[in-house]
Amino acid sequence: MSRDSGGVAVRVLEREYVIAASGEQRDAVLASADYLNERLRELRRGGRVVGNDRLLVLVALNVVNELLQERGARRDQAAAIERLGALAARLTAALGTLEPTPHSG
Repeated sequence: MSRDSGGVAVRVLEREYVIAASGEQRDAVLASADYLNERLRELRRGGRVVGNDRLLVLVALNVVNELLQERGARRDQAAAIERLGALAARLTAALGTLEPTPHSG
């Protein structure tokens, strides 16, 4: 994989593609191509998938499935944080209604 002035050249399944990217996008494109190639090698090592088209589709489906699971986990996490914030607000309000007690010292 290499860089040229108009984009980033990446190699996937023995074919080179030039992807238009600038600045920070270049590193992301290179990292994405590396990840894709690693996943392709993993699936190819399994030996049960024949044909580059099928291989690409299966890897794409696996990666999209990972992405959707991660998004779901983040939504769940955001909802939990929101519930904890509401609980903290309720606790703070409840504590504010308590009368102070003298501490023995």
